[in-house]
Amino acid sequence: MAIYNESPFRQGKPFWHYNKDFETIKEISSTYLDRSTFIGAYYKDELVGFIKMVKVGSVAYTFHVISMIKHFDKKPTNALIAKAVEICAANGMSHLVYGNFIYRDAKSSLTEFKRRNGFQEALVPRYYVPLTAKGKAVLAMNLHHGIGHVLPQSIWRVLLNTRAMLWKLRGAGSNQSTIGA
Repeated sequence: MAIYNESPFRQGKPFWHYNKDFETIKEISSTYLDRSTFIGAYYKDELVGFIKMVKVGSVAYTFHVISMIKHFDKKPTNALIAKAVEICAANGMSHLVYGNFIYRDAKSSLTEFKRRNGFQEALVPRYYVPLTAKGKAVLAMNLHHGIGHVLPQSIWRVLLNTRAMLWKLRGAGSNQSTIGA
């Protein structure tokens, strides 16, 4: 809980796990336990970061990759990724997947973090079938991946910078994290 409650903001926006009670944190961390591996990063007997990996066939997917902002200088997330790769290799896993490679902005700190840690984008075909009139309209307007995929990158960057500025003006700037993972 200390990791989740360290700051109400991460990556320039409100952190949606902030201030959740123990039972809620336990519930969200308890999914797929029979296929999960937890890896912790410690500094002086304090848990400063962790990864939850879930095995699906020969592939491991990362969940809850998070480290304390105050220990950013020690690069615990990089160490966690290195250990995850080591565990995957030792268990004969073919891939380690860290979410989407790019979330709207190819120049984001999270995408850069993934590049620096050796992750590569793997495009997988996905097919969408509209089940309602609304779904048909969403597909026709190419909005099924979200509006961020439709807006030009320059407009998206202006919107992100505006959001960050508004949070700073609201007094969130001192608690903000620019950590990419």
